Amino acid sequence: MQTRIVGIDAARAVALVAMIVAHLTVHDGLTAQVLFGFPAGLFAFLAGVSMGLMRARPAQFVVRGACLVVLHFALVPFSGTIEVVLGTIGVCMIALAWAPRLDSAWLVWLACAGALGSAALAPSASPYPPLMWAVLMVAGILFARHMPLRAGAVVGCVLFAADVALRWWVPLPPLLDATGHAGGLVDVVGTAGTSIGICSLCCLAQRWLWWLAPLGRMTLTLYCLHVLSAQWVGVWASLIGAAVIAYGWLAVFKRGPMESIVRRLTAVVGKENNEKVGV
Repeated sequence: MQTRIVGIDAARAVALVAMIVAHLTVHDGLTAQVLFGFPAGLFAFLAGVSMGLMRARPAQFVVRGACLVVLHFALVPFSGTIEVVLGTIGVCMIALAWAPRLDSAWLVWLACAGALGSAALAPSASPYPPLMWAVLMVAGILFARHMPLRAGAVVGCVLFAADVALRWWVPLPPLLDATGHAGGLVDVVGTAGTSIGICSLCCLAQRWLWWLAPLGRMTLTLYCLHVLSAQWVGVWASLIGAAVIAYGWLAVFKRGPMESIVRRLTAVVGKENNEKVGV
């Protein structure tokens, strides 16, 4: 049986915590620039990492994507002011179901074409520009394939700092827009770079981040619970509650409830060996 990559689970936990904080706190200034767009983008990137590491057939990714789309529409009536991200990730997963089988060179070309397409359409009406999210997932597949941890940590931190600085000080035309969720070229490159940096740092430091792994092992379940409870539960209660639920549930069960349901539905089109990264 394959073992899970603790660093990837820790990166998922970072994305979840950052998204909860972004949704449930009032922030402005530099803090707003740091929290706006990066957590959701990291979720998309990590979905691509999972696709790159799973031993799954395209049909299984189609089923997984369809499950996320269904969950999206189930959550939206109860989401309040939160823009649910699952639908965009699900649609992109379906569209990229064959991407993990492509050579790296083709994936690079696909990412470049997607980034230019996203920039040409920026800013779109969607809070999660589909082409940008597809690029982030392709970048995640490439990261899973090559894992450039030390270089990724350095380059990612530089791109994160540059993106935040451009958001804060430099007005850019829509094609190059650095603003989160805009889909401009700087936004795409900066969010991808930030995601690479966070995942690289988490993997390099995974021996010290084991305590975050339970949150990362059931992010789908915890995200759904967060969306459903965000109108009534504050940030600290949400974070503590997520940790208690994750540790308590995984002390008894192998996977989170939503993760188990998606896995069972995916098994309809064939078994897979995805224990390395989970759902």
